Amino acid sequence: MHNYILENVNKTRYTLSGKANKHMLVSSVPMAHRVFSKVCFSLIMLVASVLVVGINLGECSSFLSKQEAKEKSVLKLSAPVEEGISHLISALSVKSEEFDTSKVKGLIQFVDSSAPTDKMIALPKRESLSGAGMRMNMKASLGRILEYAYNPEIPNYAIYPSVVRLSGWDPKSEFSVDNVQPWKHLDDPDLPKVWRGKEFEVNTPDSFGGAYYRYDLNRLLVLQKYEGRDVFLSVSRQDDKSSVGMKGLVIDDDQWNYFYSGIPGLTAGGMGWMDTFMYDSISVSVFIQDKDNPEYTVFYLFKWLRAGWAGLNVVRPKHIFEGSQRFANAFSSLMESKDLPEPAVFAEEVKSIGEMSDQKIDTFISEYAKSIETLASKNSVLSDKFPEVYEDGKYADSFTREERIGILVKEYVKRAMGKECLIYEKVVQN
Repeated sequence: MHNYILENVNKTRYTLSGKANKHMLVSSVPMAHRVFSKVCFSLIMLVASVLVVGINLGECSSFLSKQEAKEKSVLKLSAPVEEGISHLISALSVKSEEFDTSKVKGLIQFVDSSAPTDKMIALPKRESLSGAGMRMNMKASLGRILEYAYNPEIPNYAIYPSVVRLSGWDPKSEFSVDNVQPWKHLDDPDLPKVWRGKEFEVNTPDSFGGAYYRYDLNRLLVLQKYEGRDVFLSVSRQDDKSSVGMKGLVIDDDQWNYFYSGIPGLTAGGMGWMDTFMYDSISVSVFIQDKDNPEYTVFYLFKWLRAGWAGLNVVRPKHIFEGSQRFANAFSSLMESKDLPEPAVFAEEVKSIGEMSDQKIDTFISEYAKSIETLASKNSVLSDKFPEVYEDGKYADSFTREERIGILVKEYVKRAMGKECLIYEKVVQN
């Protein structure tokens, strides 16, 4: 799901093998100028820091009172909850013979008894990572959620279209090798079931700096029971830092339309040259059958993130929460929709698109590029900063085959959900 929630950070574009995108556009800013700009920026930041320190010294009492209020607003995790989160994170890399469900009982109990809220849940920092949580009720059964969101034949980016551009499992992962289908184990008497794997994700551009990144995740999946009800745990931790952030833009988040330049840097402000990275992330997702309605599901996300530039973490809890909201709005609408194709039909369409010839894909992507050009011409940021990327159909030349397939799959989902579709051929008919 899951670093989909990296709202204000800059990620990179390396695959699991570490190869760079051969279609990436290279910034035309001379290296010497970039270095000079970075030195100047560092000096400016130093001066600003001195000024800020002076101001804070003069307003010490006000500063301390705000800090005290901030500390009170942070959720203090109880020992059982902390034990459960720590056990899940350690279980990512340490494969024991038997998963100890007793160590996550306090965590599940906390989620099960938590009150509904649409507010940000500020979490304490973890290993220098900023944290935020969120809770939501979903009018969908856990079985339905698992059959879409944790189906090896349906890519994550099709289910999390607002926050994930591309995703995929490492072919050597247990999840892929065993073709794991968690929903088929809900009635198994020998729970828990535990699976591990490695995957990659590319996020959609964040709504602040406009950057997008590619990164790898180690993932742990656990299916178990709690007081006779089904519980599913999905845990991930980033494997090494992301690739450098690329300039992008949210064209229309409600319609899941985004722009990808392939140029390193940030889109917003005067920091277009800045190299940003996502350094580390941890997510713990808990799904449990609603105790008042077993056909509904309670979802709780614990998320921590460290990202920025020059090793600095500039992420704040509100950034994580705002990204979480983008994720939740699209995810819940898909899971609760009656218009979404059945999982088997969905999976077959994804397979069909993946098997298309390059020539056929190019035809569709050419049409997609024309639609993006039309949207871009009406967008002041894109028309000012990126005309050389999208004008005269050039946008169609900037994608790898993997990215082209991702576009077609997402357009298929958009058509199913009644969104603005940028390709009008048969590939997106349901």
